[in-house]
Amino acid sequence: MSAHSATILTRPSAEGGARVRALAPALGAEITGLDLAAGVTPEAVALVLESLHRYGVVVVRDQHLTPEEQLGFMGRLGPVKTSSYSRANAFCVPGYPDMMVISNIVENGRNIGLMDAGAMWHADGTHMARPDMYTALYALEVPQRDGKPLGDTLFASTAEAYDALPDALRERVTGRRAVHSFAHHIEKKRRLGDLRRPPLTEAQKAELPDVEHPVVARHPVTGRRTLFVTEGHTARIAGLAPEESDALLEELWAHIRRPEFIYRHSWRVGDLLIWDNRATQHLAIFDYGELRRRMHRVETIGPVPE
Repeated sequence: MSAHSATILTRPSAEGGARVRALAPALGAEITGLDLAAGVTPEAVALVLESLHRYGVVVVRDQHLTPEEQLGFMGRLGPVKTSSYSRANAFCVPGYPDMMVISNIVENGRNIGLMDAGAMWHADGTHMARPDMYTALYALEVPQRDGKPLGDTLFASTAEAYDALPDALRERVTGRRAVHSFAHHIEKKRRLGDLRRPPLTEAQKAELPDVEHPVVARHPVTGRRTLFVTEGHTARIAGLAPEESDALLEELWAHIRRPEFIYRHSWRVGDLLIWDNRATQHLAIFDYGELRRRMHRVETIGPVPE
């Protein structure tokens, strides 16, 4: 982590026997000894938020959560996001329209959840005027081969990436804005052969217009500057010719993906993985084929990026 970042937590927390341990140099931490199903205290919420803002991504281990409990906990972190796109495509947990199923499982001839989530580096909801603030993914089924878990998720710290920008590149992007587009995202998936969901309807396109956000955004809580352009949803940099925009975006994406900014999460059943969507990007690894994988996702809405 950058020198000005908060000191790494290795001490016992104020929340009973819970402990926080850093997992990688740039980002990532685990919390053990916290039982969210037993009741969410103000101290538990404060511990998770403090850890998120220090480490970007936090895994709370060994949870046994009902959908109500996961939704209730995320509601303590912020307003829970409602997704008309998820509802229209029947990707929700039955009876819980604000909770999306992320899964490759097919039952009765249909996918029970979203099968291609995370195929490109992205941050959740950047195609919206108010992108997601926090996302929580709860692991119910984790595929394994020869005793090794599959389907890892990679995270990159966009705050650390910004801090490490060369001066010339920082000057080129300061003050610029970029266009984020869900239609672009879906079309890019199709071109790459990664699309495993229905195409957008005209009604969905109308509900999800393109938006502009700053290329360099300030985190709404910590105040740190972050790079806010993603391989998955950023279509172009406003005001630049297409060739110049494409080249600059590729340079920024390659910088964000540098190994020193990465944490790779290896899943366990019972992991509640929460990430700060305004300070990170992530990528799913599809190495499990037809082996069953099932997760429940809940997101909170954040402010307009500045």
